Amino acid sequence: MVKKMNKTLTGSALTCLLYFSVAMSATADNAATDWNQLNEEQQAVLKNLKDRWENIPDERRQRLIKGASRWNDMTPEQRALAKSRLQQWKKASPEEKDIMRQRMKEFSDLPLALKQAMRKKYQWFNDLPEEERQKLRNRWQNLSPEKKLEVRDRFRSGPAGQQNGLQNNLIQHQKGAR
Repeated sequence: MVKKMNKTLTGSALTCLLYFSVAMSATADNAATDWNQLNEEQQAVLKNLKDRWENIPDERRQRLIKGASRWNDMTPEQRALAKSRLQQWKKASPEEKDIMRQRMKEFSDLPLALKQAMRKKYQWFNDLPEEERQKLRNRWQNLSPEKKLEVRDRFRSGPAGQQNGLQNNLIQHQKGAR
């Protein structure tokens, strides 16, 4: 009987501590999202929101603060690219935005190793000199649909006709998602 009471009291005490820590954490999060708690760099990035900051839901404030911090960590080139992509997004039709959202979702659903491999290939392309990238783009644009299909198949196949690991993983993932 005493053991049962001790177990119950211990469980109750732990539950109270858990609730207390969650409440304190929520209070700390709210304080961190108060405008005056933001650092100068964050305030500078979010200055257009200052007048309505108190009316923004806390979850959105957290995302905005995180985005402002990421913005401040970007190089000027990364910022220019982000601005360019934002302009593309603003100009896109609702249908194009739906396609972009779908592609982002498909990418985010991929296994981490596959995402890393794709990012590596993307980085390889971006590390090429602009002239070389443009040559590759032009070559691709000038190919017939049949030739494009042939090139895709060649890239999907490794030596001796074996599947490239990246493409094989992508195909397997897509089959599993269906």
